[in-house]
Amino acid sequence: MKDLVQCRKLEAKFRQLAVSDPTKRFIWLAEAEKWEHEAEAEIASHFEACNAVRTTGAIDR
Repeated sequence: MKDLVQCRKLEAKFRQLAVSDPTKRFIWLAEAEKWEHEAEAEIASHFEACNAVRTTGAIDR
């Protein structure tokens, strides 16, 4: 989950840059969106791993 925090920090950074640098707004927003998707992928990966452990534990019983 440490990667999730880093992704969210980068997403926020690029959103702030979009506000402070309107001439490159679309570039910064595209970067922010990229990191938003990375964060979502990290969350999905985490839950898949948790569910795999639970499923494996249920089968072993």
